[in-house]
Amino acid sequence: MRNWAALLLMGTMGCAGCSGGETPPSPDQDVIRDGGIWSPDRGAGVEVLARGRSLPPTRVAGAAELRPDAGPGPFTDMRVHVDVSGTVGSVPCPVPSGSYCDGFAVLDASGATIAVDSYAYLGPKPACRARWADGTRVASLSGIWQQRGSGAGALSVLALSSCDDLDGPAPAEGSPAPPSDEVRQLVSGWAPGRLVSVHGVVVARWKSSSGAFGFAMQDPDGAPSSGVRLVRSRSSPVPASAPEVGDWIRVTARATRDGEHLLEL
Repeated sequence: MRNWAALLLMGTMGCAGCSGGETPPSPDQDVIRDGGIWSPDRGAGVEVLARGRSLPPTRVAGAAELRPDAGPGPFTDMRVHVDVSGTVGSVPCPVPSGSYCDGFAVLDASGATIAVDSYAYLGPKPACRARWADGTRVASLSGIWQQRGSGAGALSVLALSSCDDLDGPAPAEGSPAPPSDEVRQLVSGWAPGRLVSVHGVVVARWKSSSGAFGFAMQDPDGAPSSGVRLVRSRSSPVPASAPEVGDWIRVTARATRDGEHLLEL
């Protein structure tokens, strides 16, 4: 999120009369054409259709698959879980961001290292940060598998989406979201600059008091290549508010960044 924040915390915006910051439902005559990924019949925005839905199943991975130089793959921007008997270390910084260190490393018994981003969704001072002190033993990790820039090269990180992603309980189950493969269709036919509209389940999110926010969303079945991220900058003219984890939403936004599956409001 620090990388996003550097770009996003610019300018100001206001919104008088925005109904809760959410895109209003489409008119009845739009229903037949609804779900068109490439030709949405509505303006940009985020519409929450249902809350408290089950999260897509996590991708179970091994520590070797989640190494910092692994690069992008079919589970980028998706929920990942790994059982690991490892130790926390932060020197040298495994997730650098300018003069800051945005995370820590977990080194398992085989010598495999996982770079863990503690900032992307938790911010600079999460209440649970004492849990990843140097030398702490870790048995399991969950989070969003992401690719991010780091100096001159790319870095693959497991971004914690909540404090419970570190040796915590599995998230509570909710009602399942309707079947959909729209995010997978979007990712497979990625076209930067195009306005698109897709449904998905929010699996992680961050927000700031400035109005900037971002989240990761997936198809309900958690199939490969069905994860995407969205950001809204502080200066965005689009009236929208951050959804919650577990929300079943419809997003209409612009695809951007040729080498990264990111939507922008």
